[in-house]
Amino acid sequence: MSSQQIQPTDERLPSLDLPSGALPVSHPNYAHDVETDPPEIEPVEHRLRIDFIDGGPLTPHPLHGSHQPRPRRYADRTLTDIYQAEQRYYPSLPDGEEFADAPAFLRNELAPYFVELQDIQHRRFEWYTEHIPRNLDQVLDTVESLYPYDAGGTFHDVNTWIGLVIVADGTSTGAYASEHGLDEEYVVHEGDLDDCASPSEYGILLPAPLIAGEYNSGSQYSLIPWSDGLVCACPYKQKRPSRVMCKHELAATIRLANEDGYVLPADDGVDVPQRSRRFVSPTIAAQHTPRPPREE
Repeated sequence: MSSQQIQPTDERLPSLDLPSGALPVSHPNYAHDVETDPPEIEPVEHRLRIDFIDGGPLTPHPLHGSHQPRPRRYADRTLTDIYQAEQRYYPSLPDGEEFADAPAFLRNELAPYFVELQDIQHRRFEWYTEHIPRNLDQVLDTVESLYPYDAGGTFHDVNTWIGLVIVADGTSTGAYASEHGLDEEYVVHEGDLDDCASPSEYGILLPAPLIAGEYNSGSQYSLIPWSDGLVCACPYKQKRPSRVMCKHELAATIRLANEDGYVLPADDGVDVPQRSRRFVSPTIAAQHTPRPPREE
């Protein structure tokens, strides 16, 4: 069921029908079920994207080693600040003396909840201090595969973002293109993409005008509108919900750093709506300013 319908400026294109999970949190129709919906793009992910965009332009050779690039240093500050800000969500735990004074029955009743709360807090701490930094470093190590160098060492961005009409696998692309006056090259079956998770699995109604990245590696993945931004449909991102970035999303930040904005250009294909190309939540973009670590 669609919670918001966006009409493209090109009347030949279908509307973009968004599910509730693709909307901003502030939207009255926003809803997200953690049990059944795909994982949210968490606020930290939007902020990290801004760090890499505003900290650029970033050339991917080299992106790692003893000297971290500026966006990666911004990311360290963001992770520290967000973890500290989240502490307000945890109720204060009684210290040992206060807990010892509780009646035995009450102490026995409360103890499991305090243990569970401490475990949740610890897992969140590990995510911010271990898992996300490791994820970012892995992406920085592997993104070079998307950027060829010629013999003279010149950097080339050969990755492109294509506006497509994604249709159900049972739809004739030729008939659809002919009926709507479109080039059949840009009408694509959902199953013909290399996606690990399809747009329809995110609740996007088909046909849908979406953007897909075509990468130097030979892969083609859609960028699915979700959580007021876009999420890459590649296996690396989809199979581990704890990962905040894949190399294709990093490639998007590299392009946007050179574009000086948060909306991906359509290099080719059909003129999909801006919402299909908006990589970062405008709300979070207005709230976040990349900063270096405090010790710098």
